[in-house]
Amino acid sequence: MRGSGLPLGGTGLSAEAYADFVAKEYLGDYVRGGGSAVRFIVLGSDDVTLRWRGALAAAASAEGYLHVTADAATVRVHLVDQLYAAVARRVDWRELAQRQVRAVWKEIGLPPVAADGLAVAAVAAYNEVDPREAARSVRRRLETVLLRDSSLAREFRLAALRLCQAELQTGEVTEVERDAVLAWLRVEPVALRVLRSASLHTRIGRHNARSILVSLAAWRAAIAGTGLVLDVDLARLAVARRPPVEQRAGVYYSKAAVLDVYEVLRQLVDATDTLRSVFVAITLPPDLVADDARGLPAYSALHLRIIDEVRDRRRANPFAALVRLETRMEATP
Repeated sequence: MRGSGLPLGGTGLSAEAYADFVAKEYLGDYVRGGGSAVRFIVLGSDDVTLRWRGALAAAASAEGYLHVTADAATVRVHLVDQLYAAVARRVDWRELAQRQVRAVWKEIGLPPVAADGLAVAAVAAYNEVDPREAARSVRRRLETVLLRDSSLAREFRLAALRLCQAELQTGEVTEVERDAVLAWLRVEPVALRVLRSASLHTRIGRHNARSILVSLAAWRAAIAGTGLVLDVDLARLAVARRPPVEQRAGVYYSKAAVLDVYEVLRQLVDATDTLRSVFVAITLPPDLVADDARGLPAYSALHLRIIDEVRDRRRANPFAALVRLETRMEATP
């Protein structure tokens, strides 16, 4: 017989208490300082899910983070490029480029006249220098800052440089090319011939999306000074059979697609040493923790990385990779 003690590997934390813990121990200093973490959070009811999601969003907002939700019911999370796209489409790319250009103008001793006065002509006139010399100086510095940054993928460096060059309004990068680069970064349809003129020769896909996501996080953290909170909801993966056609809504996952999801997440876990200023909260229902067919045990490469092998029967461990909130998985003997 089983008793009524704490569940194996379980936690007595409430949704609000764990959100406060995340805000203090991760978002407050660790992630802001460049660290990253991926945590799996088991939620036992719709009420707990709503409270946790609201508390995490509030904590991220209070700390100035970009908060992005990727629900497996609407985002094809088994494709890493679609997971990246969910983040990229929430990013204000032009604002990041403007911040980068503004910082470079100040570095070379030519502060812009106003927040939106970043064009070479405006800055040169305000600082009473030759526009051609100003253009050469700012271009040289931008290339040094972006193209020599080994933490960014090569394609991402070029894309970021083109966005910055467009803000200078020298004609070197046209509005059409700038819009094409923005579409490329957001994984939106764009003509390859326009991309080639911006020196981008491949689209973002499963082969390079993870490195682009790492680059986005690093660039945003360096410029904006804040990180990314990515909230991934895996509840849809527990649906083994699709409902009748008239009742279907969103994305459903075959067994093979479920395993692809776990591989994407395994890559995120392994990328924590290269990710900068990112906190990933992966929420899942209790069924996916123990189900051998569609749950974490079905993909040992991920399961072994996060399962809690050492358990305290009386004390929760909020630092664990797998945390259970207000739910019992299995009772201790």
